[in-house]
This record gives sequence, C-alpha cells and structure tokens, in this order.
Amino acid sequence: MYKKMAKTLGVGLAFAGLLFGLFFCMNNDRANSLTSAKEEKETLTTPKSLGRAFVEVAKKAQPAVVNITTEKTITMRPWDRYGEDFFKGSPFEDFFKGFGPSPREKGKEYKHKQRSGGSGVIVDKEGYILTNNHVVEDADKIKIRLNDGREFSATLKGQDPRTDLAVLHIKAKDLPVATLGDSDKLEVGEWAIAIGSPFGLEHTVTVGVISAKGRSGLGTGTYEDFIQTDASINPGNSGGPLINIDGEVVGINAMIIQPGTGIGFAIPINMAKQILSDLIKQGKVVRPWLGISVQDLTPEMAEQFQVKEKEGVLIAQVHQGTGAEKAGLLSGDIIKSVDEKSVKNGNELIKEIQKKKVGQTVKLGLVRDGKPMTVEVTTAAMPAKPEPMQEKDIEEKLGARVQELTPQLAARYRISSEVKRGVIVVGVEEGSPAEDIGLQEGDVVLEINRKKIETVKDFEKAAKDMNMEKGVVLRLHRRGNTFYHSFKK
Repeated sequence: MYKKMAKTLGVGLAFAGLLFGLFFCMNNDRANSLTSAKEEKETLTTPKSLGRAFVEVAKKAQPAVVNITTEKTITMRPWDRYGEDFFKGSPFEDFFKGFGPSPREKGKEYKHKQRSGGSGVIVDKEGYILTNNHVVEDADKIKIRLNDGREFSATLKGQDPRTDLAVLHIKAKDLPVATLGDSDKLEVGEWAIAIGSPFGLEHTVTVGVISAKGRSGLGTGTYEDFIQTDASINPGNSGGPLINIDGEVVGINAMIIQPGTGIGFAIPINMAKQILSDLIKQGKVVRPWLGISVQDLTPEMAEQFQVKEKEGVLIAQVHQGTGAEKAGLLSGDIIKSVDEKSVKNGNELIKEIQKKKVGQTVKLGLVRDGKPMTVEVTTAAMPAKPEPMQEKDIEEKLGARVQELTPQLAARYRISSEVKRGVIVVGVEEGSPAEDIGLQEGDVVLEINRKKIETVKDFEKAAKDMNMEKGVVLRLHRRGNTFYHSFKK
C-alpha cells in the first residue's frame, strides 16, 4: 500500500514540475517579449524625439525669418543680352539690315528693372532686420514679407561690405524676434538648421551639421571667418539664419561653392553682433586699426626672418602717420601675440584687433631679427579705404611684387648701405612683363623713366604711366651695382 502511494506521489510531483516548467517558460518568454518591445519602443523614440526637436526649432525660428525682394535700375542696350555681334556673319545679318539701323547700331540705351531676392532675420522688436549686404546693395526698392503674410517697404539702415552684412528697418508692431546664440561655442559635428527662401521658396527648412569653423581664403573680402555647413544653402538663402538645435541663430547664411554641391558658408553671429549696433546707430562700422598691412608666414619666410615656428603674422608695410609707425613697428616684424593672446595667422590677428576699441592701446608680442620684444600700439579709426600695400591691378599688370626698402629687407637681400630709399622687388612672376623688362627679385627700383622712386606709391604711379611700346628706362640697384636698364616692346 505504501509503495503504491509513493509511486502515485512521485508521478504527481513530476507532473507538477512539468507544469511549473511550462509556466516558467511561458512567463519568461512573455518577460523577454515585453523587454524586447520596450527596447524597440526606446529605439524608435530616439529618432522621433530628434525629429520633434527639428519641428520645434522650425516653429520657434521661422516667424522671425523674412523674405526680401529687391528692385534696382540698370542701364542696358537691346542687344546686350545676345552679345555685341549676335547676328554678325550669320545668314540673318542682311535680312535684319532691311529694317534699318538696329538699336545696337544706333547705340540706344534703356533702363531695365532688375529684381532679385534673399532672406533676413528680425533681431530687434523695433523692426531691425539683419541680412547680407549683397542681397540689398544698390537696391532702389526693398520689400519685406513676414511669415504671417504681412508686407512692408524697408529702408537700408546700414551696410558693411567688408563682412557682407547689412541692416534693414521696417515700421511694424508685434514683431517676432530671433534669439541670437554664441557662435564661439559651436563645435564641428553639431546640428545646423538653415531657414530661408531658396529660389523664392519661402521659409524652407534644411538640416545638416557644422562641417568646419574659421574658414578663410575664399576671396570674399577682408574679414573671413566662415562657418562651413552641409545644411542645404541655395540662391535665396543669403541673409537667412543658420540655427542650432536650441533654436538660436549662430550664423547668417552668406554663400555657396557652386562646383561643390552641399557646401555652404555662414557668417558667425558673434561677428555680426560686433557691428550690429554700429550699423543701426551710424550706418557704417568704425573699426580699430593698427596701421599695418600683413601677410601669413610661409616656412621659407619663417626661416628668412629667423622665426623657429611658422606661426605668426608678417608685417609687410607700415602706413605713414599711423599708430604703428609712431610705436616703431617695422616691415619684417613678426607679430606673435595681441595682449598676450597668441595669433597664428592674419585672420586671427584681425579678429583680436576687432575686439578692441578705437583709441585703445594694445600690447603686441613681436619677433624682430630673431629677438622677442613687446611694443604698445594705439589703435585709430580705420579709413574707408586704407592705402593698400600695392594695387592689385599694378601687380597683375607687371607680375611683380614690391615693398618699400627697410633695414630688414636690405639685410635679407644684401643691399648696399649706400642705398637709403627705394622700392625692392620681392617677387617676379615667370613670363610676366616684369620679367620681360628685366626685373629680378632683390632689385631696388630707384627711378622709372627718370622719375625718382622712394615709396610704393611712387612705384604704382610710375607703373601706371609706363608704355612698353614707347619704351621704359629703369634705374636699378642690383648686387652692389647701380645702373640704368632700358626696355622696348
């Protein structure tokens, strides 16, 4: 009897164990299923949240973005659009002569209304709008259309061609205003959102990343410190904002590289902040200026000017009557720092000087003839058109680069101490008129066609008057010898 009961109990326990196992497995599968569903939901939530963030940014920023349309009058001739000799030499030439003199032959001109457009961003409740200078330059009429459909005529309050920025003003109430961020805090790889009117398609939003910072050398002007982005920027986006993921304006979209699809550039908003108040108050920017022309160091220059590292800025010319001249700066000095902050190139030097005020004294760390030194320079207001180191048209015409003779250049090129003044040739382009004339690097030009040359300005004036076919007579100093050299094409 006991054996039978034990056997029955064993079977029961085995069956219970089986049921428990099945129940455990079912619950475990259910738990795994719930965990998997939770993980899947979290995975889906991340892109949804990011997408929602872009939606919120657009909602926050779009009301302050405006569409700009401009109109300006240009003078044209009827045949300009086809070219001067469109029908000349073609089978149609005699046919059109039967109708008498063409407008081209009569030389008649007519006025044409040219319309263009761009974008802008409202930065003040008083109705001030920040945009690119090239969007509104020379415009006769400027129209603004807001996101809510309202339209206004705008006046040009101020413009700054050097940074390609301009400020417009409209008389309006209840204006939405953009939040301006801090472009210095941007990092490569951050999200970037561009809003504007590409090809007239108003309030278009495109998304990308910050591709690079501090881009220069694009040939747009004096002050280049662009933010590079792959957020799509097209014609019509100019003047519109580049925005971060927090909905703050970090740049003003300015240009694209046509051959490179997807490469756009924006002016950092911190640069715009520096000049915004000046443009509003006085219509122009008053910049601090040391009174020097500079260029970046090359490894060869660093070696010649006895600088161990190629970082620094070479002073190419010191302008007369400026703070730089009064402080004793010389051509050939290497600027290494401004108020103890190091500068690696000309772009960084410009940025540091622009942070100063007109009339402020700055401390420059220099290297002169291989020796470190410190010089204090008082800034002045930059003239509208600072005297250039050398006019580009002269350089392009002759193919020669020149500088005024300094002790440093005299030592570098081993110029005789007898030569006190003159202009030294520091570069000659191969196959150029300068090479044809016989100029060589290291030559000191003392006279051109019997006119004494003591400054770059003298050289430029004489070079403009040169006629290769009539002949040119130069008085040169070369390797210890002074002589006349003549040339006729």
